[in-house]
Amino acid sequence: MSDLDQADGVGDESSVSDGSSETDPSIGDGSGDGSSIGDESALAWQDHAIEAAADEVGVDREVVLKRAIVALAESEGIAVPDAEEVESIRSRLDDIDADVDEKVTDLRERFVTLYRDLEPKALTDHGHEESAERLDSIVADLDDVATEVDSVEVSLDAATADLAAVENRLADVETQVDDLAFDEIEEKLSRVASAILRVRRRLDTLESERDDRQRLDALLVVANRHGVETAACGDCGETVRLGLLSAPECPHCGRAFTEIEPQTWFFGTSRLVAADPPALDGDVDESRATAPNGARDDADRTERDGADR
Repeated sequence: MSDLDQADGVGDESSVSDGSSETDPSIGDGSGDGSSIGDESALAWQDHAIEAAADEVGVDREVVLKRAIVALAESEGIAVPDAEEVESIRSRLDDIDADVDEKVTDLRERFVTLYRDLEPKALTDHGHEESAERLDSIVADLDDVATEVDSVEVSLDAATADLAAVENRLADVETQVDDLAFDEIEEKLSRVASAILRVRRRLDTLESERDDRQRLDALLVVANRHGVETAACGDCGETVRLGLLSAPECPHCGRAFTEIEPQTWFFGTSRLVAADPPALDGDVDESRATAPNGARDDADRTERDGADR
C-alpha cells in the first residue's frame, strides 16, 4: 500500500499510561448535558493520546491515524484501497469528462456550420438532392458521435461504480474505527506504552553496564601499566584485588572507584580513589551534619531505639 501502509510504528505511548485510564463516568450514560460533557472529555483524552504518540515517533497526527486505520482494517480482514488506485480512478474520470466535452463541442460546431450553409441555400438554391446527401453525411457523423458518447458513458459508469466501491470500503473502515470500544483502544495503547517502558529500562541497564565496564577497563589498564595487583579502597581502607573485580566498585563497602593512584614509594600502598557519594534529596539536619562522628552515631542509635519501641 502507499502512504497508509508506510506506517510501521506508533508514537509516544509512554504518556498514555500516565494514569489517565479512568474516563469521565458521564461518558455514554445518555443523560442530557452530562453525556455531552463526558463525550467531550473522552474526545479530548483521545486527541491527547494521539498527539503524544505522534510526538514520540516524530510523525504527523494524520500518519498516526492512518496507521491505526490500516491496523484495524487488517485485523478485521478489510482490504484498504491504496492511494494509487483512487488516483487512477480519478484520472480516468477526468479523461472521460474531457473527451465528452471535446465531442460535444465538435458536434455543436458542426450544427452551426450546417445551419450557416443551409440558410442561404434555402433562399437561393433548391438543390434538395445535394442537401439530402449532406444531411445523410451529417446524420452518419451524428450516429458515430452518438456511438462514441455511448461508449464514453459506459466507461464513465464503470469508473463511477469503481469509485463508489472504493468509497464504500473506506466508509466500512471508518465505521469499524468508530465502533471500537474506548476501553479496547485504551488497553491496546497501554500495552504498547508498557512495552516501550520495558525496552527503555533495559536500554538504561545496558548503558550502565557498558559504562561500568569501560571504567573498570580503564582502572585495569593503569594498574597493569604500573604493575599494581592490589590496592586499598579510598573509602573503607580494605585491600582490593584488582584482578577479581567484576565492576569498578569496592567489594567491601560498595563505593564506586574513579581512578587508581599507584604507590610512589617502595613500601607504599596503591590506592583506589572512591567516587563522591550521591547527593540526597530533601532537607539535611545541619546539627547532625556538623556533629562529630561519635555524636552522629549516638543520634542514630537513639533514633533506632525509638523506632523499635
